[in-house]
Amino acid sequence: MKKKVYAARLGVTALALTLVTTCLMGSTLARYVTEVTGSASATVAKWSFKASEAEGSTNFTDIDLGRTAYDSSTIKADVIAPGTSGSFDIVIDGTGSEVGIDYEIELKAAADTTFPDDMVFSTEAITGDNSGKKFIEFIAVPVKNSIDYSDNLNAMKKTVTIYWAWAFDENDTKDNNDNDYAGKNWKIDITVTGKQAAPKPTPASAS
Repeated sequence: MKKKVYAARLGVTALALTLVTTCLMGSTLARYVTEVTGSASATVAKWSFKASEAEGSTNFTDIDLGRTAYDSSTIKADVIAPGTSGSFDIVIDGTGSEVGIDYEIELKAAADTTFPDDMVFSTEAITGDNSGKKFIEFIAVPVKNSIDYSDNLNAMKKTVTIYWAWAFDENDTKDNNDNDYAGKNWKIDITVTGKQAAPKPTPASAS
C-alpha cells in the first residue's frame, strides 16, 4: 500500500516539475512582435520632344532660304542669288517633358546639292565681326545645347536661328563666277535629336 502512495506522490511531483519547466521555458520565448507593412512608389517622368521650322508648325518641309524680301526690281521674290542673305529658324519644343533635354541639330546637303564657296552659314548674325563659315565647315560640328527642366509656360522652348549669306563680288568675270549654280534647287536635310539630360544629384548639405 505504501509503495502505491509513494508511486502516486512521485507521479504528482514529476507532473509538477514538468509544468514548472514548461512555464519557465515558455517565459524565455515571450516577446512583443509588431509587423508593419508599406510600399514604395515612383512616378516615371514624362518625355516630350518636338522640332519644327516655326511656332505651330510640325515639320521642316516648308523652310525656304528665299523668303527674305529684296527689291523686286533687282531680284524675283522667293529666290536667292549672289548678294542675298537671310535666315531660318528651328524651333525645339520640350513642353510637357518632366526631364531636361540635350538636343543636337545636324545639317547635311542633300544629294546633288553643292553650295558656292562664297556662301556662308552661322548660328549668329553674319556681320563684319562674324564672317560665317562655308557650309562644309559649318556642318562639321553639330549644333548642340541643352534645355533645363522647368514647369513654367514656354520655358522648355528654344529657337535656333541659322543665318546664311551669299557674297556679291563686283569683280567676278566670265571665268570666275557663280553661273554654275543658276537655276539649281538646293536642299538641306535637317535632323534634330533630343535626349534626356543626365540627372544631377542634389549637392550634400553642409554639416
